[in-house]
Amino acid sequence: MADPQSQLQALQQQLEEAQDEAELNLLQLQQVQEELEHYFLAHQEQAEELSRYRQLQHQAEALVDTLLQRLEA
Repeated sequence: MADPQSQLQALQQQLEEAQDEAELNLLQLQQVQEELEHYFLAHQEQAEELSRYRQLQHQAEALVDTLLQRLEA
């Protein structure tokens, strides 16, 4: 059986290792969160741009229809 001092040292070592691992996990989590934010914002921008292009497409189609009606008249 180990003496209390060596048990304490072993527990302190385990605690330090656990704290280091927790800190590393936190840093990795923060990095993943930043990447997710980046991709989320990029997706939002693309969705807004797609919406603008669809509106332009509808406007262009309406103009073409108007021009065709005038040509047929």
